Amino acid sequence: MEQYDALKRAVGRADACELLSRAFAYPDDVLVAALVEGALADDAQSCLLDMGASISVAGDSTAGLRSWAESSVADVLSEMRKTYSRLYLAPGGRTPIFPYESAFLHVSMGAPGAPSLFRTPVTLDVEQCMREAGVVAKNGRKEPCDSVQEEFEFLSYLFAQQAEAIRTENEEALTSRNEQAQSFLRSHALAWLPRFMEQTCDLTDGPYAALALYASAILAHLSDEK
Repeated sequence: MEQYDALKRAVGRADACELLSRAFAYPDDVLVAALVEGALADDAQSCLLDMGASISVAGDSTAGLRSWAESSVADVLSEMRKTYSRLYLAPGGRTPIFPYESAFLHVSMGAPGAPSLFRTPVTLDVEQCMREAGVVAKNGRKEPCDSVQEEFEFLSYLFAQQAEAIRTENEEALTSRNEQAQSFLRSHALAWLPRFMEQTCDLTDGPYAALALYASAILAHLSDEK
């Protein structure tokens, strides 16, 4: 039973991070259809429950994702793309919230000048963490590897590997993957993603505020498990 519960929690963490990786990539009709049809909210709630959250916490954290039931996919997609571009992609150094760890921290610390997006100490360390875990960023040459979606995707991979180690009772692999996940959470994800989500909620409402509230619940849960 203890092994089953540990496996369930690891799978829940992996699935939640995969969901958030998709949610904070540039929106497409697949994501929006899942939002409108309620599948995204159902999956999001299941992830939290699998992670060990209470029914009330899981319900409260995903309630906002059910606000677009029966809405037009085309209308919601158009609005989400406008919001995403306004919040995260505004050009010329006027981006309200940078979706990259290095640039986000540069602004948060009040560092002078425009932030660099590639080959910074942060991006180099993220690359190193990925290499040590046996993966590389999908679009490393076109987009910084320390993006919201890439960091969540990497965490999803690490938690999926944890789940496999639990399933096969490979204690050595489990210890290694646990250490990699906790190190990456401590050094990178938890150093900026909670504030990224807070700022998203401050600057918008609608789907991205609902997604950010859900992400905040996931990150809080991961932080408690450190």
